[in-house]
Amino acid sequence: MRGDLPPDYLGRGFGGDVANVAVMAARMGATARLLTRVGEDAPGRLLMDFWRRARVDVDRVTVDASAPTGVYVNAVRAGEHRFHYYRSNSAASLLGEEDVDGGLLEGADALHTSGISLAISGSSARAAERAADLARERGVTVTFCVNHRPSLRPDPERGLRFARAADIVVLSGEDARALLGTNEPDRVRDALGDGPREIVLTDGAAGALVLTGGAEHRVASPPVRVVDTAGAGDALTGTYLARRLAGAGPAEALETAVIAAALSCRYPGCARSYPTADEIARVAATA
Repeated sequence: MRGDLPPDYLGRGFGGDVANVAVMAARMGATARLLTRVGEDAPGRLLMDFWRRARVDVDRVTVDASAPTGVYVNAVRAGEHRFHYYRSNSAASLLGEEDVDGGLLEGADALHTSGISLAISGSSARAAERAADLARERGVTVTFCVNHRPSLRPDPERGLRFARAADIVVLSGEDARALLGTNEPDRVRDALGDGPREIVLTDGAAGALVLTGGAEHRVASPPVRVVDTAGAGDALTGTYLARRLAGAGPAEALETAVIAAALSCRYPGCARSYPTADEIARVAATA
């Protein structure tokens, strides 16, 4: 049993890619502020309670009485994940530019968003783009997880524009093949252009690599007993960003992040399965 979460959470999964990143970053000691909308319903209350327990700042989360909390089902078969989304007219899909202002970035070192933020609705995409514009105006680092989900019918060109303008981009090999037509590191770097200064390319159980400048650093995943890989990429992203913002270099940050991703696979469900900073440090010390 996980000692850092109450027993009643062990039967529940809490997903949402950007929220997962915020939870993992908070576990690593970063201050994580979340901007989204949830419904005034049971799922919304559970999420808010979980995020608070995870020490995520939810002051910018709107509880919307007029729309339900969005839901997705992550069906796993033979190691493959299939996502089924129920997000039409959900509270989060109603997020818009009016929810974004300079106060969102007060004291922020980075702004993180994802391809799912761009895909769930036009207004949500415009909110993400507005936030990124404000971040660039203020010299705040913009980070982006591609998270290409065909079932959400994303606009590939919109996602590519966002990725090419971001400072740090995280994508899986599957994302790269779908969006760029290749998962070869050099070709991925060429396809994303000169905008991103760091590209993290993940490769499931094999680990990940980071491309920065002309350098490439690969990290193998430590062996773990895998129960559920859901949210592992978000655990990697949250850890990588927290370590980078704390002053670690790209290679050092990725080494920690790959350990976090592997450890997150030991338990079922997203976010609640994430390791603590102490657990990660113990594994790193034996590597």
